[in-house]
Amino acid sequence: MNNSRPFTIFSLIIGVLLAIYSSYGIAGARVSSYEEKLLLHINQHRIAKGLNPLAMDKSLSRLAERHSMHMEEKNVLSHEGFQERFRQSDRSLCVENVGWNYQTPEDQFRSWKSSGEHNKNLLNNRISHTGIAKNGAYVTFFACTGEE
Repeated sequence: MNNSRPFTIFSLIIGVLLAIYSSYGIAGARVSSYEEKLLLHINQHRIAKGLNPLAMDKSLSRLAERHSMHMEEKNVLSHEGFQERFRQSDRSLCVENVGWNYQTPEDQFRSWKSSGEHNKNLLNNRISHTGIAKNGAYVTFFACTGEE
């Protein structure tokens, strides 16, 4: 008897659920295709490491969007204003990854995954909600604990 069959079916079900829920997240925020795909990769990575997937959060998405717009306007990749975003989030812990000029969400994800500090942020076991925004060539991943 093949014991891998139940695991394969379970994995398929999880994949389908992730594809559905990553589009809306628990908080109900609809995201664009790039952000949706990036979140899917991040959540698959987290699940593979035994962590819970992240839910898209409207308020964190707004903070990420403003930061991506700021970086595009200034034409600079930075974490400038992180402390202010953290304060505005009203959460006890937040992490942030920024990226520039990755044409696909897969390329952006691989870059963060292969970088020690960026990957550490993706796999932080205390975060549960995220906002991801791409504006022009700039991407912001801003993730925090749940609402407090």
